Amino acid sequence: MAKIIDGKKLADTIQQEVKQEIKDKQLSPNLAVVLVGDDQASQLYIDLKKKACHKVGIEFHEYLLEKNTSEEEILKTINFLNKDANIDAILIQLPLPKQFDTDKIIQAMDPAKDVDGFHKENIDKLLNKQSGFIPGLPLGIIKLIESTNESLANKSAVIIAKSEILYKPLAKLLNDKGIQTDIVKPDDTKVKDKSNQADILIVACGQAFFVKADMVKDNAIVIDIGTNKIDKDYTVGDVDYTEVFDKVGYITPVPGGVGPMTVAMLLYNTVQLAENRKDSTI
Repeated sequence: MAKIIDGKKLADTIQQEVKQEIKDKQLSPNLAVVLVGDDQASQLYIDLKKKACHKVGIEFHEYLLEKNTSEEEILKTINFLNKDANIDAILIQLPLPKQFDTDKIIQAMDPAKDVDGFHKENIDKLLNKQSGFIPGLPLGIIKLIESTNESLANKSAVIIAKSEILYKPLAKLLNDKGIQTDIVKPDDTKVKDKSNQADILIVACGQAFFVKADMVKDNAIVIDIGTNKIDKDYTVGDVDYTEVFDKVGYITPVPGGVGPMTVAMLLYNTVQLAENRKDSTI
């Protein structure tokens, strides 16, 4: 029977460490979040991030823009935040409404304030080992895997994902730990053949119950990044949790797995950026 990877418990520990670091180093971190549109899930995530920021001592600034706002207005807001000396970190809440060019808007951020690490300059630096700043989601996933205390030597991993922003940094972090990593698109005709050979399976395809029992290896570590609403109040992952539970070794629940860790790593990275900016002005 699988052991549940408790993301909430791990996230709570990291939040306490962040709170103590802010106190010990006498920091005053400021995070600005830009939300475009009225997506309910995005608003929920914003509220969770705001609550977590207040809990540890990070000032939280919301910039809420209407769905029908212009791209020019979004870029103007980002430019204002880039120049605001009080703001240490900027987060663009994704997904943006479909009419906007997400990549263009992300690239408009000052890379030194890009708390998610999604800016091309930041990804390139990470991939080329020119920076120790790691995007929060991949970093959180690594910490979840490490929390199993399983030996990762000679392990193989498969990432089922569509987004390069996610899988490139994550694959690099896994490879750095000696984990042979394969990236598979959800529509790959051999996705099942590849996934059921993986010691570590990470899924972010945005399809409820996509991964079934015949797609996972016995005793695998399964990290489910998916959050899918299947009715108004019911959220499930990309993995069929009930079906695979007795087969795998470790698994993250949805909710309560990757989600809390993503918020915790946002706080962690905000403090890192605040510390970097403080050091650069000394």
